[in-house]
Amino acid sequence: MEIVGQLKDLLTFGMFTLGDLLAGMLVGALTALGVRAAVWPGMDMVLAMFLGSAIGMAIHFVLGLILAPLLGMFETMIPASVIGMYGGMFFGMRDSMAAGSRTTRAAALVGVVLGLVVVLALKIYDRVLRGTVVDTGNCRRNSMDLKTQRKWDAASRTFDLFTFADDRRLGPHKRRLFTKVKGAILVVAAGTGNDFKFFPPGQEIVAIDISPEMLQRAAKKARLYPGSIELRQMDVSELEFSDDSFDTVTTVCTFCSVARPIVGLRELYRVLKPGGQILMFEHVRSNIGPFGILLDLMTPLSRLVGPDLNRNTVANVQKAGFRLRREENVYLDIIKIIEAVKPSSATKADSELP
Repeated sequence: MEIVGQLKDLLTFGMFTLGDLLAGMLVGALTALGVRAAVWPGMDMVLAMFLGSAIGMAIHFVLGLILAPLLGMFETMIPASVIGMYGGMFFGMRDSMAAGSRTTRAAALVGVVLGLVVVLALKIYDRVLRGTVVDTGNCRRNSMDLKTQRKWDAASRTFDLFTFADDRRLGPHKRRLFTKVKGAILVVAAGTGNDFKFFPPGQEIVAIDISPEMLQRAAKKARLYPGSIELRQMDVSELEFSDDSFDTVTTVCTFCSVARPIVGLRELYRVLKPGGQILMFEHVRSNIGPFGILLDLMTPLSRLVGPDLNRNTVANVQKAGFRLRREENVYLDIIKIIEAVKPSSATKADSELP
């Protein structure tokens, strides 16, 4: 069975890799052709660069939304945004200088090569960044946000579609993280329940979400879990649990969407027992210059229908009073595993940090 599982994972990896390469080539070709159609020799170079960048970003955004359910949101959007923004800028500058490809076919081919190079380079860079960033060893042991609720009620209708590929790409990492759960478990932002299958069987879990529509969809998956899952509607910033109630808290791509992230993290600190752990699978703002800027630029739009893309969740966890135990890069430095603990000497006063 283990060999079959490994073969299945290898096949999945190969299919996603091929899809990533084809997507990058397509974005590159369309960006090159779009800029070629809009920029003419002699156009002001600065204007051509801005126009090319805008065309590339528009192409990346539309194709990213189309391909994300098949290939995953981040591993589609990040390479595509690099190809679109910086490739479009390059094509615009080149074509304004009358140095562009002589034919449409040649222009498309240059775009294909650029897309292929960018995707391969990012995959290599991802492998360099992947793995443990910080590991300090074993540490000792209501007013609902209606705006956020309505946003995720609406998102619940297409949530499973848009997370289909990410579920398969990132599932092994989540399963590995959740093998560390113990005791009374609180799952924050249960969503439609996609992550329940990654928990070890036989656990007693309380799962909360701000969206009743999400919880309605999660109910069926909760019934399929070989253990106990109690679903409750709740805002993480105003938890209804008493102090020191849980041994483990888990989050998956949660604190990119919480309106008051440090307030929510301090509530989790409060309901964790001293020595309790928080296991987080989150996406954050990149510390790599070009990627961080791209995430900043995309956040005002992404915030309207989903999460912020530029949160510094690692720093927020520490500001809330947790002791960082381990930090691991899963994709570039954008998707991370974050493990932290509530110090064993914590008192009630600790959860009331300014």
